[in-house]
Amino acid sequence: MTLDLSHPVAAFGLGVALGTSPGPVQLLLLSEASRGGVGRGLRAMAGANLTFGAMLVLLAAGLSSTAPGEPFLRVVKVVGGAFLVWLALDAVRARRRPREADAGGGLHPAVRGAIAVLANPGVYVFLATTGTAIAADAARDGGRPLALLTAAALLLGVSATDSSMVIIGAGARRASGRVLDALAMVLALGLGALGLWLVAGGLLS
Repeated sequence: MTLDLSHPVAAFGLGVALGTSPGPVQLLLLSEASRGGVGRGLRAMAGANLTFGAMLVLLAAGLSSTAPGEPFLRVVKVVGGAFLVWLALDAVRARRRPREADAGGGLHPAVRGAIAVLANPGVYVFLATTGTAIAADAARDGGRPLALLTAAALLLGVSATDSSMVIIGAGARRASGRVLDALAMVLALGLGALGLWLVAGGLLS
């Protein structure tokens, strides 16, 4: 029996596209890498990717196929938005205390990455719609093994793009102090604005 690789290949491309979409995780990776270099960025990426990977495995295994309800998404928006605002404030404080930030004060980067995924409502919408469709299609054509392989390919695509975010953020760290401070402020404002938008959407929807 010939293994149909069209599903994993398509999933890898989707993962790359998903990773390039601006969102909380991408901003977090840029921010963490600009603060502490490649090592800190990769730790944040590991937390985010392992968490997202676990969700994909559950989806491919058939344990998560129900669309999230509106009340659940509202709670995730508020909690996730508040977390992003906290990250933004923490990033601003860290630029004023660079030594303390590099020493690893506060939440571990991997924990930040994991929370950024868990508190991102877009992740649940993706898993309940596109993710479910991809997993179901692969399972229909090749059973659970192909569904798991497709999920792994999707995660690989996301990881490939996320690693580029880490490299870009770490490269920016070599810039002058003034440029780095400006970049950190832009990233913090981006995180904060996205967080406030999520909180407002959760409270007003």
